Amino acid sequence: MAPSSPNDSLKNVDGHLRAVIEILYEISVGVYGYQGPESAEVLANQINKLSQEYQDLDSSAQKLPAEVAVPREVIQYIEDGRNPDIYTREFVEIVIKQNQFMKGKMEAYRDFRDVLAEQIKISFPELKDKVEEVIDSTGGHRKTPQLGAERTGGGQNSGAA
Repeated sequence: MAPSSPNDSLKNVDGHLRAVIEILYEISVGVYGYQGPESAEVLANQINKLSQEYQDLDSSAQKLPAEVAVPREVIQYIEDGRNPDIYTREFVEIVIKQNQFMKGKMEAYRDFRDVLAEQIKISFPELKDKVEEVIDSTGGHRKTPQLGAERTGGGQNSGAA
């Protein structure tokens, strides 16, 4: 029965990879506890089983869809004997740092826009409406002056006592 979806193909390959790892572990235990000729047949069977599992893994990997691709960096990590989870963790950390950097830039530009707008409104009162249009069209929010917040009841305790 052939796998019907990319997810099934990946699960199939994953199962074969896990089987290869398990057989390799069994072989390492057998080599470590080698007791002479009586262990040789068990090891030979394990090696034959490993060879068959590699063949099954190869045939399963050939059935993977083209959109399932492993980044070259991950393959290099594995070839260097490193854990691919480390690559994933490092990649996520780099993306988080870049995201924070870009967020800081965006906040700096937003603050600059607001300061510049206030200064233009002060220096050129006739452009106040145009400045407000620009602020609104760039996602800015009009900052109400401190006095305006007090007059409009901006505080929690500014009601009838």
